[in-house]
Amino acid sequence: MLACAGWAHAGTIALEPGRHSYLVHDVVDVVEDPHAQLNFADISKGNVAFKEYHTGVFSFGFTKSAYWFRFEVDNPSAQARNMMLVLRTAWLDDISVYIPEAAGGYQVVQLGDSLPFAERLHPNPQFLADLQVQPGKQTYYLRIRSTQALLSPIELWDAQAFHDNDRLLLGYFGMFYGVVLVMLLYNAFIWISTWDRSYLYYCLYLAAFFIMNFSYNGFSFQYLWPDAPRWANWTYTSWVFLYQLMAIIFAMVFLETAKRLPRMHRVLCLFLYAMVAAWLLTLAFADPVVHNATGVYFVFLYSPLTAVAGFLVWRSGFPAARFFVIASMGNLVGAFITAMTVSGFMPYSFISFHAVEFGILLDVILLSLALADRIKFLRLQNEVAEKAIIEQKLESNALLQQAKDDLERIVSERTAELCKARDEAERLSRIDALTGAYNRRYFNEVATLEFAKVRRNHHPLSMISFDIDMFKLINDNYGHAAGDEVIKAAASVSKNAVREIDFVARIGGEEFAILLPGSTLEQAAATAERLRELVNTTEIYYQGKKLAFTASFGVAQLKDSDQSFEALLQSADEMMYRAKNLGRNRVAA
Repeated sequence: MLACAGWAHAGTIALEPGRHSYLVHDVVDVVEDPHAQLNFADISKGNVAFKEYHTGVFSFGFTKSAYWFRFEVDNPSAQARNMMLVLRTAWLDDISVYIPEAAGGYQVVQLGDSLPFAERLHPNPQFLADLQVQPGKQTYYLRIRSTQALLSPIELWDAQAFHDNDRLLLGYFGMFYGVVLVMLLYNAFIWISTWDRSYLYYCLYLAAFFIMNFSYNGFSFQYLWPDAPRWANWTYTSWVFLYQLMAIIFAMVFLETAKRLPRMHRVLCLFLYAMVAAWLLTLAFADPVVHNATGVYFVFLYSPLTAVAGFLVWRSGFPAARFFVIASMGNLVGAFITAMTVSGFMPYSFISFHAVEFGILLDVILLSLALADRIKFLRLQNEVAEKAIIEQKLESNALLQQAKDDLERIVSERTAELCKARDEAERLSRIDALTGAYNRRYFNEVATLEFAKVRRNHHPLSMISFDIDMFKLINDNYGHAAGDEVIKAAASVSKNAVREIDFVARIGGEEFAILLPGSTLEQAAATAERLRELVNTTEIYYQGKKLAFTASFGVAQLKDSDQSFEALLQSADEMMYRAKNLGRNRVAA
C-alpha cells in the first residue's frame, strides 16, 4: 500500500449511464521522467508539475524516459462501477497502475511484458487492470517505461463491454492471420509443385511477416513463449529485421535484378548488408532503445527502395513487375503509416496502427497474381527463345537440297493429315453418329473413371436411364426415318437440359443414360423430372406430320455396396422399367 497526499489538477473522465468506454489519453496529464528516478511519493505529493497532453498523438517514440500519467474518474452514481483500464500496446515493458483505496492509500498493480505472462490477472495480450470505481472522484496514476516505442493509447471500459469488444478484435486477428497462413500454405504447395524459388522466398517473406506481426500484437508472448519475457523483448525487433531481410531477398529474386537491373541489384545488396550489420551491431553493442528504433527506422528506407526497384524493372520491359509495384505501394503505405504511428509522428488510431496489416493483405493478393504473371511471362519468353533457336537451325539448313526440303514438307503435311484423321477417328469412335451424343463404348470408359473417382473422394454419383415410350409404334406408323428424328430430338433435349459436367450417352436403340457426378438421388430425380417435362412438351414435324412422344425415366445413386458402375446402371434400368410398368411418362427413383 502507498499513501497519497493531495494533487493539483488532473483531467477528469465523468462516467455516464449507458456509456461503456472512454479514451483516457484524451484527458491525462503527463510528467516525463528522463532518468526514470521519480517515485510515487514524488509524483503524488506534488513535487513535480504535470502537463496537459491533449495532442491526440499519444506516442513518445523511442525514449529512455519513463512517463507518469494522471487522470481523475468521476462516478456520479451511488454505486461502485466495475471498470477496466486497458493499455492497447502489447510491447510495453514496465507498467505500474496506482489505484486509490477507500482507506486513502493506493494499491499498485504491476504489468508489462518484462513479467512472465502467467502473472497477468487476465490472459490477454493487452494490459488490463481492474478498477472498482467508487462513488465520487478518484485520482489514478500510471507509470510506463519501455525500450520499444512508447506508444500507449489508454482506455477505460465497462468490464463486460470490454470482453464483448475484445471478442470482435480477436475475430479480426483470427481472420487476418487465417488469410496470411492460407496464402503461405497455398504458395508452399505451388513451390513444391514447381520448385520455382520465387515461391520459396515468398513463403519465407510471409512467414517472417507473420511472426513479426504475431509478436508485436502480443500473441507470440501469450502462446509461444509465455515464460520467457526476456526472449520476447529481445526478439521484437529481430522479427522486424528478419521481415525486411526476406522482403528484400524476395524482391531481388522475383524481379531478377541481378540480370535485369545490375546497378539496382548492387544497391539492394549493399542495403541488405548494411541492414544485417545494423541488426547485429545494435543487438550486440547498443542499448535496447537504439536497437529497437533502428529496426523501425529501416522500414522508412526499405519500403521505398523495393518499390523503386520494382518500378525500374517494370520500365525495363518485365511486365510481371507491374503487380509487384502495386503490391509494394500498398505494403509501403501501410508499413510507412504504422512506422510513423509507432515512432510518434502520426496520431494513434486503430487504422493507422494496423495499417501494415491492411497493406499486407493487399500485398498478399497482388503478389500472388504477380507470381502467376511472372511464370506466364517466363514461359512465353522461353517459347520465343525456343522458336528463335528452331528458326536459326532451319536457316542453317537452307543450303540442303531442294528435293530433301520438298520431301520433308510432304512428310510434314502427311503427318499433319494423319494426325488430323486420327483425331477425327478417335472423336467419331466416341460419338453416336445419329444423335451426336456419346456412344456406349465411351460411356463405359467415362463411367469406370467416375466410379474410381467417387470411391477415392467419397462424392455422390447418380445415373438417369430413360427410354422412349412406345417407340415401336412410331416406327410402325411413320417409318424408321421418323423414329430416327424422335431419337435425335430426345438426345438434343437431354444434352441441352443437363449440366456441363453431366455425361449424356445413347446406350441402345432408343435408350439413353446420363451420368451425374456429384449429384445425390434427390438432385438426380429432380433433373429427371425436369427432363421428362421437356420431352413431354417436345414436338417434331416429319413430312408435314406433328409427332409427340414421351419417355420413362429411372434414377439411381451409387451405393457403398456397389462393386462397379454396372451395378449403378442396372439399378437405374430397373427403376426405368418400374416407371414403364407404372404407366410410362414418369420418373421412378
